[in-house]
Amino acid sequence: MQQLTPKQGIESITYQQDHLNILFAQNWYQEDITELSKLVFLPVEPVIIKEQNFGADREDIRFNWNENYFVLNFDFYSQSCWIEGQDSAATECLNLLYTAINKRS
Repeated sequence: MQQLTPKQGIESITYQQDHLNILFAQNWYQEDITELSKLVFLPVEPVIIKEQNFGADREDIRFNWNENYFVLNFDFYSQSCWIEGQDSAATECLNLLYTAINKRS
């Protein structure tokens, strides 16, 4: 298993109307997803993880924050990471999640 380098962090988060794009400072491996998700969740704790789905090259984490459900997605091959609302109410709250992550990170 590859270890995260001390320089790993969130390089940028971009707000889109229906999702948040997250770019990490370093390339990452699928084995790093647990640590990467901690980097994303740390600024907005408490976060309640409801479900995790593991695939060959993609993983997602369904979580509850501020009484809304979101999905944190990781795709190893494209080095993509994004958050989307589980429903329209959560999608409307993406701007609040974006502000909270950026305010504390």
